Formats: sequence, structure tokens, C-alpha cells
Amino acid sequence: HTGHNRLPVFAWKPAPVQATWLGYFASTGLAEMDYIIVDPISAPESDQENYTESFWYLPDTRLCFSPPKDEETEITRLPALDNGYITFACFQKFAKINDKVLAVWSRILEKLPNAMMRLQNLQLESPVIREQLQGRFARLGIAPERLILETQVPRRDYLAVHSHVDIILDTFPFTGGTTTCEALWMGVPTLTLAGQSMLARQGAGLLTCAGLTDWIAGDIEDYVTKAVAYAADLEKLALLRAGLRQQVLASALMDGPRFARNLETALWGMWQSRQSTHQSHPV
Repeated sequence: HTGHNRLPVFAWKPAPVQATWLGYFASTGLAEMDYIIVDPISAPESDQENYTESFWYLPDTRLCFSPPKDEETEITRLPALDNGYITFACFQKFAKINDKVLAVWSRILEKLPNAMMRLQNLQLESPVIREQLQGRFARLGIAPERLILETQVPRRDYLAVHSHVDIILDTFPFTGGTTTCEALWMGVPTLTLAGQSMLARQGAGLLTCAGLTDWIAGDIEDYVTKAVAYAADLEKLALLRAGLRQQVLASALMDGPRFARNLETALWGMWQSRQSTHQSHPV
């Protein structure tokens, strides 16, 4: 269902066992697609009715992140300790930053009158888009002076930008993926809202795997409450920042060999499951 996809090929059932994973965050809708590879957080059993495929669970996570090597950047001291105010940030494209997201972020900024909001992506290179965004916030009571608007930079510089950020605010219902992992690598936690679909629960899946379940909000009110509470406890935030890289490195989220073994086991399991029910398929 994305551009230039090859779903019609799968409809012809060229392989005895067919599975979908990673590229599309929902059901293909094809009866010929046997499995969808998921994890228990992103796709709980109660969601099975929304899929033509059968769930095949990976034990830890359906996603894995390779930590930067050539572009490694050191984790810095929590900026709020020196600034005297919290800096929230989001590096998502504007397609994810809908009016509801902006309204919730504005509520948080209203409750924290000294806090700043940093938004950074390629689209902000346009003066027109910058002005439109400032207008959207202004209509919600947030002055332009409280916004830090920057355009895209090379990856090493982008990672270094996290030295100016205290907390990432996730978008919803389309949550972050790579940006969330990169922030965790740089010691910056992401506050996410767990929704009702795989797309909306991606952030929850990543943070659960990273050992940050307390950064997953159950609803909008919880999201606002958590943001304000975490911003008020700089000592706890600084302690988390200092140890977060090692925490996520020790987790399944950034353990490539472990993920590969789990995926291999899953693929063999799918094959063996189908062989036991469809003996007519050739080996």
C-alpha cells in the first residue's frame, strides 16, 4: 500500500510461506499473506481481528537499531541544569505533527512558562513553512519567542544537537522510530503516547524494549502530566541521561546479533508451522 509496492506478486502466492515485516505498519489485507512479524507491545493479541495475516511474535522487539559508529557523539550534561529551563524537542517531519499534537504540546508549554520547544527538519528551511508553524502555535497561545526552529543538518551535527535537548516529545498517532532510537543513544528520553494500532504503538514498543515503560503515556492527560512531572525533576532527568546510552546498549533494542537469531528462529518456525498443516507444499 506504499509507492511502487509489489503486493500483487504476493497475491499469486509464489512462495509456500509468505510474511510481511517492517515496511508497512498494518495489515496488507491479503489472504495470501500468511504472517505478519510483530512484537507483543506493538500488536497485542486483541488486535489480531484487524489483520488478514496471523501474528508471529518476536520475543523482544520487531525493530532493531544499529548504534552510530563513525558519527558517535559524546553525551553532554543535562542542558536544563545550565539553562534554567527545559528544552523539549521533536525532529519529525510535519506530516506527523498534526493539529492535535500541537494542541497537546501547547498545553505542556502553558504549564511550563519558561520551557522552550525545538523543532528541526528539512521543511523548516522554507521561510513560509516557518511562518506558518509560528502562526499555528500562536493561535494556541505560544509566542514565537518560545520556539527554536532549525533546518536539517548532517547526521553527526544532528546527533550533537541533542546536547541542547532535555526531553523529546513524540508525535501521535504516527510515532517516531529512528529519531526515538537516536535520541536514546544520545541520552535523551522520548515521551510517547501509546495508541490503538501498530503505527501508534511503535514508540511504546521501542521504549518498553529500552526499559523506559514509565515514559509511555496511556492517554493525552497522562502525556501532559508526565511531561510536566519529568520537567520538574531535573536531578532524576540528569541521572537518567547519564546512564541511558549504556542502558539501551544492554537492551535487545540495540543488540543486532540477538535480533538476527530471533528473526531466524521466527522464519524457521513459520516454515515448520505451515509444513505441519500443508503437507502438499514441496520442500
